Amino acid sequence: MTSFFLADLVSDSSSAAAFDQQLHDKLVSPNDVCFNAVRCLFRESASALEQEITQEQELAHETESCNVLTHWIPGRIEVMGKHTDYAGGNSLVCSTEGRGMAMVSTMAPAAEGVDPEGLGQRKITIVSVLADGMEHRAMNSAAPFSVNGRTVVHHSIDISDDSMNKDDTANNDWRIYPKTTIRRLEKNFGLFAHCRETTTTDEEGGYHIIVAISSNLPPASGLSTSSCFVTGLFLVLDSHLDMRSSHLYRQAIGTADEEDTIYNLSTYLGNIENGTCYIRQRVKRTGIDATTEERNIVLEGTKNGDGVGTFGGSEDHAAILMGKKRKLTLLSFCPTRPASFAVDQLNGLTVCNSEDIDTESKDVNQKSELELPSKLVFVIAYSGARAEKAGQGTEASIGYNYASDMASKAFKAYNACSTAAIHDDEQKKLHTLADSIRYERKKQSISHVTSCEDQVKKFISDKVLKGSAAVRGDDHATVADFGNLLTKRFEQFYEESEVLVPTAAYCLAESDRLQMLGPIVDKSHRNAVNILKNQIKETAWLPLWARGIEHQLKTKPTLYVDESKKSEQAPRNLERITAFASSAFGAGFGGSCWALVYRDEAEKFLLQWRSAYDEAFPANW
Repeated sequence: MTSFFLADLVSDSSSAAAFDQQLHDKLVSPNDVCFNAVRCLFRESASALEQEITQEQELAHETESCNVLTHWIPGRIEVMGKHTDYAGGNSLVCSTEGRGMAMVSTMAPAAEGVDPEGLGQRKITIVSVLADGMEHRAMNSAAPFSVNGRTVVHHSIDISDDSMNKDDTANNDWRIYPKTTIRRLEKNFGLFAHCRETTTTDEEGGYHIIVAISSNLPPASGLSTSSCFVTGLFLVLDSHLDMRSSHLYRQAIGTADEEDTIYNLSTYLGNIENGTCYIRQRVKRTGIDATTEERNIVLEGTKNGDGVGTFGGSEDHAAILMGKKRKLTLLSFCPTRPASFAVDQLNGLTVCNSEDIDTESKDVNQKSELELPSKLVFVIAYSGARAEKAGQGTEASIGYNYASDMASKAFKAYNACSTAAIHDDEQKKLHTLADSIRYERKKQSISHVTSCEDQVKKFISDKVLKGSAAVRGDDHATVADFGNLLTKRFEQFYEESEVLVPTAAYCLAESDRLQMLGPIVDKSHRNAVNILKNQIKETAWLPLWARGIEHQLKTKPTLYVDESKKSEQAPRNLERITAFASSAFGAGFGGSCWALVYRDEAEKFLLQWRSAYDEAFPANW
């Protein structure tokens, strides 16, 4: 990690050459066009930090010689894996290039005084340059300055203040993200300089960390701006306070030489957002008598388990932390880990999850990391409809939590119907829908999944339906309707996680399989519209237009994709370019869609896509 002078980031002078070179090396090749956009974001963040420092009278250093740390946090594209991660399923993800958050931070001595535990005043200030059109987010947090004519918001959190530790959600705007993250890190690790664990002094000087942010991710766009913020804030605070060196962090998350550390960190960051406890299972530790025992390490969640208000998983955080240029990653969740499969194309696409195959007979041909063919590129269309999830009570958070809750109830319904048949010790190991699938495959000696109906899917569906009455609660649907809803939710999860995710990865891995990709992704998008019902008209329409099948979208009696409306896809020609595959992604209820096209056709396709969207939905811009 390298520090820079703040003045070097703000200016265009030759003294900024060291930072520019490091950014080139880390981000993209020197001639990549996105470099200038990212460099501009860092300049804006540095300018906001410089102006914030001048507002803080207690800061002792001059801005010209102020040492700062820089972090680039990319966004993420959920290629496949709609609402699978929190139920333990599979996803195929990648990080964005040239779109993300630029964070510039500094730490200075704070004002004099100590808290009851003997720590100096500890204060963290977040300064964010708002995107154009987002001035309404300023509310009561607008800074007394701007950057390039854009509104800046700031918010300070005094960690020494007892009110910081209360489990409330009073700030249901952007401030809930720093407040939730800082509160959780303080609760689990303590936000002090962790080098003091190896010193003998009982006192710790206070600090004031200022983090300035500028982003070119459209807010609430489905590109994971919230998880970018949470992940980035952790990385910034860790860089200043060295939480990773603490004994508890090394036990709970891991050390740099442990392969699963980055996966564990992804899980933990997801737990910060959803408010639940983090558990690292069966950690081997040697006692004082030299005996070795296995035990779980738990990092407590918030009192109400509500985090920022959405009950999601760790897919976004994993994609952000592990993203590499032109690489896609296959992941499984609960806990986060790499996924791999054996895919057989001889009799249709048949999938075997490597976790379901005997270790001595594994024939895995789809590894957890794959490279996007160089001739292809993802094009992203932002609908302009914001999927705001900050706090509880927004349309997007209610809809997202409903999908999450239905997955949880589907598992509970299966469990309610299975209690008598499963031995207690085995049942305790089942926590998610994915666990139930693994268990039933092992029990029935079935390791493969086909794209058509299969025995395990039907078996679990029947159990979900039978057990649905036991978990209905106060749901207003009739017993029969509720059972059907739960069954459909399970079947969407099963198809997406167990069939569509691995087969899509298999098709993307080799150029000669690309023609098989379209129908696979079409089904995933259709299930999102028809079963998850997390799409609005705009995000339902965009991928269908990209594929040349927009006529399949119907709005009466409800929004749905009519698969029976068969017709030839629009031909690939110069008049209208159609994508190999296209889908909505993210939480839904607004947001964005991706389309996969040839790189040399991308610009023309984007203009056609944008023009068609503007004509179909003129009120969105």
